Amino acid sequence: MSSTVGRKGKFALGAGFAMILTCAYAEGTFPLEGVFTQNEVCKGDGSQQQFLRVKITPNDVSYSGGVCTIDTKQQDGNTIAMRVTCKFTSGAVMASSISFTMKDNNTFDMAQQDGTYRAVLHRCPG
Repeated sequence: MSSTVGRKGKFALGAGFAMILTCAYAEGTFPLEGVFTQNEVCKGDGSQQQFLRVKITPNDVSYSGGVCTIDTKQQDGNTIAMRVTCKFTSGAVMASSISFTMKDNNTFDMAQQDGTYRAVLHRCPG
């Protein structure tokens, strides 16, 4: 894997996975669903750069670097661990483990399990 793909992969994984945590992970719901920005409070007016934006659904995470499919997820207290498979815009595919820890109702700490990427996700209004 080239260094460019490696950097994009780490950025993408960080952005995508940070958003997958929510304040309450109730049975049958996916509370992380929504739009977030990474490492910057979401203004909600579209003025922020698109590479900061991450959209999370119950099945995947979309961001400027590609799409990550959520393979598995498990909650332990206020932390959710996930295994994901990401396909980058370059065409490269990579699997990873990510954890998300709730800081408050709108902010989550995200960490890639090997420690190569960390981010704070901020939920966008609406």
